[in-house]
Amino acid sequence: MATQKEIARRAGVSISAVSAVVNGTTHTRMSEETRARIEGIIADLGYVPNDAARALRRQRAGTIAVVVQKVENPIYREMFHGIYDAAEARGWAVVLGDAMWMRSGSHFLARLLGQGSIDGIIVRSEGLIDDEVMRHLRARPAPVIVVEGRHAQDGRWLAIDDAAAGLVATQHLLDLGHRDIEFVGGASWIPTSERYRGYTEAMADAGLEPRPANRSGFGSSAGAEGFAAILASGRRPTGIVVNNVLSAVGTLNAALDAGVRVPDDLSLIAIHDAEVADDLRPPLATVKMPMAELGARAVEAIAAVLAGAPTRFGLVDSPAPVLIPRASTARPPAVPAPWWTAV
Repeated sequence: MATQKEIARRAGVSISAVSAVVNGTTHTRMSEETRARIEGIIADLGYVPNDAARALRRQRAGTIAVVVQKVENPIYREMFHGIYDAAEARGWAVVLGDAMWMRSGSHFLARLLGQGSIDGIIVRSEGLIDDEVMRHLRARPAPVIVVEGRHAQDGRWLAIDDAAAGLVATQHLLDLGHRDIEFVGGASWIPTSERYRGYTEAMADAGLEPRPANRSGFGSSAGAEGFAAILASGRRPTGIVVNNVLSAVGTLNAALDAGVRVPDDLSLIAIHDAEVADDLRPPLATVKMPMAELGARAVEAIAAVLAGAPTRFGLVDSPAPVLIPRASTARPPAVPAPWWTAV
């Protein structure tokens, strides 16, 4: 099996030069011609670094863990892409786990807490994990980066700009001419509160009275419950901002079941984008969030903490939330639809 010593001999360079190329180090001075020659020999010999030996030398495992709630949630797809791309660029492996398995005595938790087995942990919202478990995690040397937390005890948190997303979604309906707009979905925790704050700011800027948030929870059933609550209240909005795209699936279905034509009678827009939005009928307007950038920044934060380098925590506000217009929104009806006054 090829070794760095053999590569160095064939290239006529020092072993340290070969190591620099293998590890992607840029501070070692060498010409582009020399670097290309080393890379060519590495390819010819089929050299594969011994990751275990490298980890021992660096006292690093080369593995990070990512913990979210319901890994099947399509909202995480772009965040996972950002995490995996950034980890791959550093030669790191990723262990993915569901928060429901994060309990004392679990094998997954034991793996995370294993001596030197994990270099860093990305947790989707600290509130999803038991306080005792979080204390165990923070007691280990591996840095814990909270995404969508905003209240991490050590300040190591990153979050998308949920307030800006709520504002973009509401402003889209306002620009279409809607004035009677509701906010549906979510719970009384920070992301939902921030999205609702964006909604209230947009409404207030337009000189309109915001409606109380209908915090029906998450998922399609919660979206349906939110729409049912609006019907029961007697309120008849022409537009609804839904806290997330999965809840909006339930809101849309409940509206259609009630005989509401979307968007002729009612416009719907959701925060977060996912492939399912295009599959609905009508396709659902959404606000796309920088989830890939959030994931990549979390990996970069782990790398910076491990290296003792400064890093930025707080909001990931670039790129800004982007409106994805689709057929679920339109101008409000000139007169209330017959079903709307009859229900």
